[in-house]
Amino acid sequence: RAIARLAEDQLSIAFVAEFSRGKSELINAIFFAEYGQRILPSSAGRTTMCPTELLYDETFPPSIRLLPIETRAEALSTGDFKQQSQAWTVLPLDILSGEGMLDAFRQVSLTKRVPVEEAKIYGLYDETDPDIALAVDEHGMFEISRWRHAIVNFPHPLLAEGLVIIDTPGLNAIGTEPELTLNLIPNAHAVLFILAADTGVTKSDIEIWRNHIGSGPGRMVVLNKIDSMWDELRTPEEVEEQINMQIASVAHTLGLTKHQIYPVSAQKGLVGKINQDAELLAKSRLLELENALSNELIPAKQ
Repeated sequence: RAIARLAEDQLSIAFVAEFSRGKSELINAIFFAEYGQRILPSSAGRTTMCPTELLYDETFPPSIRLLPIETRAEALSTGDFKQQSQAWTVLPLDILSGEGMLDAFRQVSLTKRVPVEEAKIYGLYDETDPDIALAVDEHGMFEISRWRHAIVNFPHPLLAEGLVIIDTPGLNAIGTEPELTLNLIPNAHAVLFILAADTGVTKSDIEIWRNHIGSGPGRMVVLNKIDSMWDELRTPEEVEEQINMQIASVAHTLGLTKHQIYPVSAQKGLVGKINQDAELLAKSRLLELENALSNELIPAKQ
């Protein structure tokens, strides 16, 4: 039984970040670069609207399963609903077509406007939050995600090895999605916390780290957007020194070792892969992170 469990064992990694730290771009660069375009929506502001799991189960065809937001009115958790196939909306994934993939993933970020009373029933409207009232329009309608949870079954070599990626919404949303705080993040075997290299650890990053992640085994920090520090007016050595200073500062603030921090440029890594620019890909340092995910985390779990 133990050997059978090892063979089908999965390792779940939660990708956690504040808004606009480049989390969706990082997932695009690691998993979807061969499509020659961004598959996950990635733009300024908030793009991931519901928690999304990326995995590969060869017993199912490639697909996206979506759990309607209305299920929040019931007492069951997302985990309970995983046993109830009739509750999910299933969209087939055409993995040979970039456009087909794009259309399917657009579904994940769909929203709808509902009356405030309905949003309260789903636990998505917190009257005590002063900022949330600003999101209500003149007709008393409030924007919510159309889906509560998405599961993407996609044949990628890393996922086929047993890796499960949990893409969380920008963590300002963490309070409105208790499932994240109570189940998804604590039960993940590892957490990849994404920061922006130019800002370092902000006050809201610190709060998320202390309240929801904390230092422990299987904690990795990605210092994304190092391309913002590339500067033609500085020598490569000076740029490198600046990046190393940011790494040291982040390691000290979060109580980690420097080896747990990976400086990358997800955007340049994605461009490097799409344009087959080996020099840019190497400079983005994306391959070092991919190597850590596949060669360190999976064997460490086993």
